[in-house]
Amino acid sequence: MKKRLLQTSLLVIIFGLMWISSLSEVIGTENSFTSNYDRTYSFYVQYGDYRFNHKAYTSVTPSSYDYYHSKSHFINGDSDYSKFITPGAFKSIAESIQNVTRDIPNSDEQFANAVLMIVRQVPYIRSDVKYPVEALVDNSGDCDVLSLLAASIMKAGGLDVVLLYYKGLSPSHMNVGVYLPYKPIYRTWWMAPTSFEYNNKTYWMAECTPRGEWKVGDRPALLTNAGPQIISLENCEKSSAARISSCLDSPLLPSSISITLSSENSSASESVRTFTISGSISPRDSGKSVLMYVSHDGSSYDTFRTVTDDLGNYSLTWNCTSTGTYYIKTSLVDLANYSGSDSEALTVFIGYKPVVGVELSGPGDFFNRAATTLSYKIFASQGSKNFLKNNLTGANVLLSGEFIMLSNGQKTVVPKIKKIITVPTSELQIMLPGRRTMVIPRIITTVSESEQTINNQVGFILRHDGGDNYTASVRVLDEGTSQTTEQLDGDNSAFMNASMDTRENTWYKVIAKINEDKRTTELYDANGTLIKNAETRNDALGSGEFGVLMDYDINTIIAFKNLKAETLSQPAQPVSKNAAPVSELEFPAPYIGLTLLLAIAVAAIAYIKERKRGAND
Repeated sequence: MKKRLLQTSLLVIIFGLMWISSLSEVIGTENSFTSNYDRTYSFYVQYGDYRFNHKAYTSVTPSSYDYYHSKSHFINGDSDYSKFITPGAFKSIAESIQNVTRDIPNSDEQFANAVLMIVRQVPYIRSDVKYPVEALVDNSGDCDVLSLLAASIMKAGGLDVVLLYYKGLSPSHMNVGVYLPYKPIYRTWWMAPTSFEYNNKTYWMAECTPRGEWKVGDRPALLTNAGPQIISLENCEKSSAARISSCLDSPLLPSSISITLSSENSSASESVRTFTISGSISPRDSGKSVLMYVSHDGSSYDTFRTVTDDLGNYSLTWNCTSTGTYYIKTSLVDLANYSGSDSEALTVFIGYKPVVGVELSGPGDFFNRAATTLSYKIFASQGSKNFLKNNLTGANVLLSGEFIMLSNGQKTVVPKIKKIITVPTSELQIMLPGRRTMVIPRIITTVSESEQTINNQVGFILRHDGGDNYTASVRVLDEGTSQTTEQLDGDNSAFMNASMDTRENTWYKVIAKINEDKRTTELYDANGTLIKNAETRNDALGSGEFGVLMDYDINTIIAFKNLKAETLSQPAQPVSKNAAPVSELEFPAPYIGLTLLLAIAVAAIAYIKERKRGAND
């Protein structure tokens, strides 16, 4: 029986860990923040014997890149290539080209040739399949990537296009088929134009690689005897959350967008978590689209859309469905002649609730107590959660950021695990001469119940790693992992305790900095007024950590923005990561607990059944 019980428990744990392993594929993802990706492309159109040269100025926001980069790139069959066609994202580029091709002869052909000229300026580099937005940002791609880019822009301009996939070649090849109701006019004169019939239409070959000045109808020598598989684009992306900004012959003007989380109309109760995300755009304009991206624990994005009011302000209501860390950005996407822009990242942390113990009875009481105790131990040892972690080198370093603690005003009270404990009578055989038997009597212990309020801490922490090396981090710590409480508010305290100086539902700013001879910590309110500060000489503290710590109730929701770590003695180092990699054991901690609880429950049930079977026998 013991062997079967052990096997059952091990199977439950193994399947649970396999499930957790699958979760780890979407955690540990890092969210990047950088400036826009700006590029300029040249093309020309023909009018009779004249050529007119033009430039298309483009700008891709980081959020647009992250949105497509997070999507699945898996290809299960040839038809899956159509999902990479994203015309909505390229509407502005198509419109820039059509501004000069719309009113000239053979406008569709000239538009397609202009697109080919632009795509040929992306360097040809062998790569895995990418979304076209990724190709523009990475500035690289091979034949299929460049074909997906060309088809996306052409389709955004209203052309009827297909993908031409030459699987019989080694290596395989891809280009685009463009429907024209006539034979191409501007093809290379010494080549006969190449076309393929599909659905009673004639699609003319359009080669997208930069190895020749190909026009619609031209056929590379490599494809002389090759026949393609034609891939329809009916299943392409119908609309796009992300947008690329473009302007014809004039550089794009800069724009900006702000973001904040307001306690007004926000709820942080256990059953409902509703937040108001708001901000403004510059230049201020009404009716402009604002897109909000929400990523849960670094996985794929959900998107929400709103428009600005008469003053250029926007507001969205967001309902959160589960615990964890959410990364939120808003993006301005459709301001004519202006580049798109992203807001700063807003990080919202919703902590985990206590795990409910498994209820059993009878002989399984031991397992009930073990499971319940284990559930609260897991809850109380979630570990630290990093929202920013940067390594810095220099004589003067600074860590800063803003935070708000959203609460419904109720403190979380968790009962301690104290109850009646009963150990049943049992016999124990001791392997001594004569096989002596010892009887352990029934033991009943009664402990009164009590309650405790659990508080965790949020900290802005600079750690001196020796010499000119430092680590800057913003993180939450539970009572089990925080080892800094005893250092608060002493004469030579390394940490400033801001718990008594902050209120819930209010934004604050924290600054922690170190220079050659002193360490300084500062707390400001939303208006920039200094609330509290502390200053300590370096030789009084030596090496180690310092910064600002605040207590918070586990039911409180914390949001951060404008997190920044930089070296002051050198040019500013941009914060390349808004969120440090999450430990693979940190996020799934509740799931590990549930798996172990399930294993205990199964073992307990098996134990009860075995006891009953023994009694019946």
